[in-house]
Amino acid sequence: MLKLIFSLLLAANICTLAQAQASVSPRTNVANPAMTPRSWQVCNETSYILNIVIASVFEGDDEGQLHANDWEKLRAGQCLSPKVKKGAPRYIYARSDPLHQGSIQEWKGHHAFCITPYDPSQPTEMQFSILPEQGCGPQNLLQAEFLRVLPTEKRTAFIEPSGYGKKSETAGLQRLLLDNNYGVKRIDGIGGRRTSNTLKAFLNDKGLKPDISTDAKLDALEAAALSLKSSIGVTLCNDSDARIWSALAWRTSQNWESQGWWPIEPKTCTHPFTRSLKDADVFLYARLETGTPQDLVLKSVSANEKSKTEEKEFCVGSSSFSAVSHEFCLDQGYVSAKFRPLPNNQVGIKLNLTHADFTKPSLDGLR
Repeated sequence: MLKLIFSLLLAANICTLAQAQASVSPRTNVANPAMTPRSWQVCNETSYILNIVIASVFEGDDEGQLHANDWEKLRAGQCLSPKVKKGAPRYIYARSDPLHQGSIQEWKGHHAFCITPYDPSQPTEMQFSILPEQGCGPQNLLQAEFLRVLPTEKRTAFIEPSGYGKKSETAGLQRLLLDNNYGVKRIDGIGGRRTSNTLKAFLNDKGLKPDISTDAKLDALEAAALSLKSSIGVTLCNDSDARIWSALAWRTSQNWESQGWWPIEPKTCTHPFTRSLKDADVFLYARLETGTPQDLVLKSVSANEKSKTEEKEFCVGSSSFSAVSHEFCLDQGYVSAKFRPLPNNQVGIKLNLTHADFTKPSLDGLR
């Protein structure tokens, strides 16, 4: 399964925007030594729950070997103090927790290490090597691009372009409410009456008392969001006997965007879109391999299918692509393809695609 990941590049002490797709950028900063503890602090100033891996020489390691700790879960507004040896090299990598709706966000740098896949149910001590000769794949590991942190740095903070700072805890609460499809119109970190009332509505729906602890409220929000995640968005299943290549397009707050390709092997499923479809404009395009240079393409909407939205043309590429805007595709190095609309009267949809859903294309040579 191909998962498209969009990230923003972190450079030491500089916050740099690197890519589009609503991604986020980390920041490192040296705070006033008089105001911070002597130990190194790693803080989450985003609205996301972060999964973090830190690589260094840790206290108590007599051999002085570089290794990575287990995945650390860091809620919005929280900090941790890694026990690393003074002056030892430090590397860090962070990603948003999979329970959040939308694409996984990354905070990273340029130093490649092999790490174990994220699995909160099975924490494992992770050993890694810089640019290993064997490669990460043959070792059943993933490659991640770590950020190098100066050993003299007292505080490393991950941020988003919105810069929530001290408001990140409230912003994280708002994002979790949004992940549960409760009416949060914007994530701003301001704890007003609307956020308070929305939280009360969630607790009431779950049969929880409003005076439970903050941790208990967050635990309930996270558990509900994780349970909901599998049923929202778009799940595509391949019930044919050949590989299917899929692409999606949707309207963002500023423009249209199309992305692909997600390969779907026979008798398997993929979950490429993990946001609610309710009142959203999302379109699907797919191609079925035939063993010849000409794939089959997903059929148009049939006359007996009720849809308030007509088919629409979007940009597609010959390999993995992420195209902003659906106009002037040739000028962007793409071609146009006709996408079919998906229902937007429910939070999620599961489509089982068979050979009968495809037909001969009017566009050749694309996958």
